[in-house]
Amino acid sequence: MQLTALAYIVAVVTDVLDDGASAEAAHEVRYDDRYDFDGDLSSAGRTVPSSLDEVLKAPTRVAAPLAPVPAEADADETARAAADRAQVRQFLPRQCVHGVDEQRPRLTRNEQKRTYAVLAHVVKRLKASDDFLKLLQLVAARESSLQQGLVHRLSPDLEASLQAWHKTAKLYEGNPHHAAPEHWQTYGLFGMNSNYFTQVWDNQADPRVLCDAIVDILVYRRAVARVIKKAGSAIECTDAHGRTYQHTTKATWETVHRAVSGGKLCPSKNENVAAIMGKYFRGRAAKFGLDPDKPVTLKMLGVEPTKGLGGEVWADQEAVVMGLWAELEAEWAEHPPDAPDPVKIARTGS
Repeated sequence: MQLTALAYIVAVVTDVLDDGASAEAAHEVRYDDRYDFDGDLSSAGRTVPSSLDEVLKAPTRVAAPLAPVPAEADADETARAAADRAQVRQFLPRQCVHGVDEQRPRLTRNEQKRTYAVLAHVVKRLKASDDFLKLLQLVAARESSLQQGLVHRLSPDLEASLQAWHKTAKLYEGNPHHAAPEHWQTYGLFGMNSNYFTQVWDNQADPRVLCDAIVDILVYRRAVARVIKKAGSAIECTDAHGRTYQHTTKATWETVHRAVSGGKLCPSKNENVAAIMGKYFRGRAAKFGLDPDKPVTLKMLGVEPTKGLGGEVWADQEAVVMGLWAELEAEWAEHPPDAPDPVKIARTGS
């Protein structure tokens, strides 16, 4: 799919009509202090932080290594990289449910119920805390209305994704999608700008992998884990006058959410912005029963599973995703989550 100039214009004109999940964020006031804007995951894309890597330093492969590929003893690094990419291409994640130049599909209550089930199952398999589940629920409810596979099409999303592609393109040299800016959009349950978050999964992957809800959860967990590790040490920040200083903060649900969303642990240079966005987050957290000031530990995030429920070994992150989907599909085959009548969506995170 090629994003032509006409398609881009159509997307910008129609996004307000069909992308209601992000409309609340779009109607918020925009400030000049764009690189320290405190918002949700999609606002990391909308406000174009200078580098998410300031907080999320991730290697090319951030999970268990792929299964060994037969190779000659004298195979060079290029050949090994090619073999790695070939295995990644065998992975078939859940696809985006529409294109960047297409309206989002109609959202149903049953689909939201399935999304809640996906979030709950993956968090259970991670052995993560109920509070982490609540955080995932509140971010997904705000950013996508719990609709999986979205391409976020609000004008700020489209503009910020293109700007971020110009800023981060060098991070993805060698990626088959490297020279296709139309592929590097903002995707998924949490509205993640693929230019920043693809590297948290695999910098050789198709950025549209972020349309897969389970990939989204695993990537978000990794991002929060890196914030927690970073929060305990002094970091160098810059104030509104360009002066540097050392800053130390504690990992709370509000802190980690703001850092993952905006790409930085440093305080906002604009106190008014910080106060407004802090108020928004606290209001949403209250609805889901999440204490924003509660300290967060790595243990509360659980760990990525390495085996299926039947004991089969999952050799790499792609196998983890496919294995978790298989578990969900088996459960849904026995106990279908869809209801014949409209289902009221719980907003308390319980």
